[in-house]
Amino acid sequence: MAWEPLPDQHVAPRALATSLERLHRTMGLARPDTVRLLERHWPSLFGSELAGACRLEAVRDGELVVVVSDPAVAEHLRWSRRDVLAAANSVCGGEVVTSLRVKVSRHTG
Repeated sequence: MAWEPLPDQHVAPRALATSLERLHRTMGLARPDTVRLLERHWPSLFGSELAGACRLEAVRDGELVVVVSDPAVAEHLRWSRRDVLAAANSVCGGEVVTSLRVKVSRHTG
C-alpha cells in the first residue's frame, strides 16, 4: 500500500526545486549535480594514481574540500591548486569552485 499525502498537502515540483536551491545557497552547498559531476570525473581531474589517493569531501561556498591520507599528496595538491580548480570548473561548465582546501586524514575512504 503506497502512502499518498492529503490533497491539500501536495508540494508542487517547482516549489520543491526552489526550496532545495535556496537551501543549497544558504548553507553554502554546491548543487548536487556539481558533486556528482566531480565524482564521476575524479580520475580525469587528478590522474588515475593520484585520484585513488584523495577523496572529495564537499563543495561549500565555492571551496573544493579534498581529503588525503598522505601529507605529500596534500602538498602536491596545494602546489597544483590552480590546475585542480581549472580542471574542476571545466568539468562543471563554469566557475563553481574558487578555492581548494586539502585535509590530511588517516582514513580517506
